[in-house]
Amino acid sequence: MKIVVKRLKSVGISEQDFKRHMDIVGNVRHENVAPMRAYYSSKDEQLMLYDYYSKGSIYALLHGQTGESRAHVDWGTRLKIAIGAARGIAEIHKQSGAKLVHGNIKSSNIFINRQHYSCLSDLGLVDMIETTFRPNARCYAPELKSTRNVSQASDVYSFGIVLLELLTRKSTEYLPGGPEPVDLVKLVGSVKSKEMAAKVFDEDLLKHPSIKEDMVKMLQIGLKCVSKSKKKRPKMSEVLKILDDIGKVNRESRFLSERKLVIVEGAIPTYDLEDVLFVEVLGRGPFGTHYRARLENGNAIVEFQQHMGVIGGMRHENIVELRAYYFSRNEKLLVYDYYNQGRVFAVLLVLSNFAKETTIDKEPLDWKTRLKIAVGAARGIAHIYRQDGGKLVHGNIKSSTIFINGEKYGAVTDFGLAKFMIELPIMQTPSDCAPEVIDTNKVSQASDVYSFGVVLLELLTGKPSQDTIYVGRVISLVDWIKSLWNAAIVFDVELLMHPQDEESMMQVLQIAMDCVAIVPERRPGMPDIVKMLEEISDITPFHESNLEDVLEDPWGQPSIESRLEYLLEDLLPTLTP
Repeated sequence: MKIVVKRLKSVGISEQDFKRHMDIVGNVRHENVAPMRAYYSSKDEQLMLYDYYSKGSIYALLHGQTGESRAHVDWGTRLKIAIGAARGIAEIHKQSGAKLVHGNIKSSNIFINRQHYSCLSDLGLVDMIETTFRPNARCYAPELKSTRNVSQASDVYSFGIVLLELLTRKSTEYLPGGPEPVDLVKLVGSVKSKEMAAKVFDEDLLKHPSIKEDMVKMLQIGLKCVSKSKKKRPKMSEVLKILDDIGKVNRESRFLSERKLVIVEGAIPTYDLEDVLFVEVLGRGPFGTHYRARLENGNAIVEFQQHMGVIGGMRHENIVELRAYYFSRNEKLLVYDYYNQGRVFAVLLVLSNFAKETTIDKEPLDWKTRLKIAVGAARGIAHIYRQDGGKLVHGNIKSSTIFINGEKYGAVTDFGLAKFMIELPIMQTPSDCAPEVIDTNKVSQASDVYSFGVVLLELLTGKPSQDTIYVGRVISLVDWIKSLWNAAIVFDVELLMHPQDEESMMQVLQIAMDCVAIVPERRPGMPDIVKMLEEISDITPFHESNLEDVLEDPWGQPSIESRLEYLLEDLLPTLTP
């Protein structure tokens, strides 16, 4: 067994205080913190014993070799390094009453473990050894003059430098034999053209357009961490949460073999299809079978993977998460979460006594719950529309593709699959889709709004999107409501038992009828629908921070992150091999 022995310079505390501090450091047990195995202390010498990491430090990985011998470090590896270090720092910051500080975070003090995650070394030394930082030591926060000034905020700054280092593969630290150090904060902040962006970011990353969005997100975090103001830097726990969200999906198309299952969450291992157990068919829809969604055309695997990257990258409480996807030449499968509360369609069906046998509880669906379903589904759809440059369309909105989550809000699934159909399948219920979809066979965000209006009508009436009336005549829910002379008789009998809700039900009915307008241009936008439903239901608005909200400065000028995102969007396709 190999170990590392660290001999300390002159320690500025008593032997008793040294031992007390060693107890604190030794009690930090976390997979992303290099464990201190033992220590030795005498009047003349202090030693600390650590595990030896054969894979070396992040500094050595990124900067140890140059030219053709330079190590290949893919995006997945860099992301794991960032997440591992963030987990370790977050754990350190929880210790000693949330007062413990690392104080010396830099790429040469972060090592790679067997799982290819990172581990922090040199914990706790700043409290024992006073060192004056060099003015050109750019891996430390600007407010630091010596180790006596370190804080958790200065740790966050140093971690931000590590993130920029992972993105640029440029070093801020001078080590013998290493590259010339640069001021990364100044370098990244100076980018004003595509040519400069190409020089800033590691060219190995720029060859992969599918990771562009994740690179921009990591850049955003890094720049927030290196803010000059300590108060503006995020907490390490906040940084970790964002990185974990990015890490759930690694969108680089790297599995091009014939039969692979890609697990979206985590490290993305691959398995043969025989390793997967399919236990139940939940329902059949025009795009496939839940949760076995079959896509009929033969689009290239790379395009399918890239689109799955967009879908799998969505993390929102009102969107059913894509957990895995399988692809081969002849078949593509998607695996989603299962919701015990069931689909909206099934719940309404039970309440209307259409289903004879079901496992769903036959509890009344009160108006408050129906409003929550509507608000949740609207929020999820609105979030979808913000993705992929605002070009993404759901294409299959109906009560059977909206599930009810644990908080009784709606959660949408089956989104984005229309992209892979040679032509849209014939809808099982044409009354779910907008008139122009039937005529042109093309879906849009406006046709999605129409379909969402039908869902609102189902929630209001308790009826399916089409029904048989009189002697075998089939009529759509929209046409039935338009034929009524009294709007009050539209509502579900269960809802009419609560007259205090009638005003808000009428308001939702008006929204629904606006959504199902014949002319697409007259339908409201989904953000407006979300706002109106939130106001009617008294549900606290969900302020989702998108790039436009976060990255614009108070004077209306695009920030560094915003400029870089635009530059990357133009630059990446030109560098793709």
